[in-house]
Amino acid sequence: MKNYVKPVVLTSDEVFEGVYAASGMNPDIPGGEENPGGDVPVVPTEPAEPVVTTDCWTVDAVSVQDWNGSHNVFEIRCGHNDSMQHISTNTEVTLTFDHEIVNAYSEFDCSFSGNTVTVNRALHANGYQSGDTMTYKVWVQAADEATTKAITCTFAGISCTHAVNVQGGFD
Repeated sequence: MKNYVKPVVLTSDEVFEGVYAASGMNPDIPGGEENPGGDVPVVPTEPAEPVVTTDCWTVDAVSVQDWNGSHNVFEIRCGHNDSMQHISTNTEVTLTFDHEIVNAYSEFDCSFSGNTVTVNRALHANGYQSGDTMTYKVWVQAADEATTKAITCTFAGISCTHAVNVQGGFD
């Protein structure tokens, strides 16, 4: 008859996922004892930090309605680059205009200062692949009607926050 050896359960609030129960301990884990079988994996103690990049999306801002009664409406068109796949939790689009902005808003978190508008779009850890697109609108207003109608976007940039996947990597 074999003796029953109670499984050891390790928990950590800093680990992304995973459950492992086995008899014996791992000497690489603080407080562990020797494990001759060596079959208990080392559990990472700190999650990987998110990575922010600017090379996975392209962005363009196109005026689709130069006057809606108060604002010029720009459509933000984002396309995910070819041969790239990852999980994203946020994109930040920065738009620079040729005139100072006195008011701006979007469907997503939006702020403005001077001639720059920044839009943060939470992506809820969506997986994006090459060719994926996202489109949304930003409403901008300059000092007067004529300036608002004529305002143009002189720069559009985007950054992306990569999230760790279930295997602990980014892609």
